[in-house]
Amino acid sequence: MKKLNFAIAASAAMFMGGVAVADHDMPKAEVVEKDARGRPTKVMIEGKEYVVCTSDGQDGCINPREAGLKFGNTPLDHWPGKPASED
Repeated sequence: MKKLNFAIAASAAMFMGGVAVADHDMPKAEVVEKDARGRPTKVMIEGKEYVVCTSDGQDGCINPREAGLKFGNTPLDHWPGKPASED
């Protein structure tokens, strides 16, 4: 049982370390355009321009957090329950 707990803890530590590394590898987004409130609406990452997702438009855009911006939905760190298909 102790070996199993150690293996689970080691796996969790490796996963969390991988997430932290991924955050550091994220390319820097350069703000190209802002709206009237001063919020970025377009960013450029590695020479490619992306529209930033808003509550009005969520198709063909980049999540603000993925672009390195400090607003928008924060991804969950856990699954909140069963998938809807299991109800």
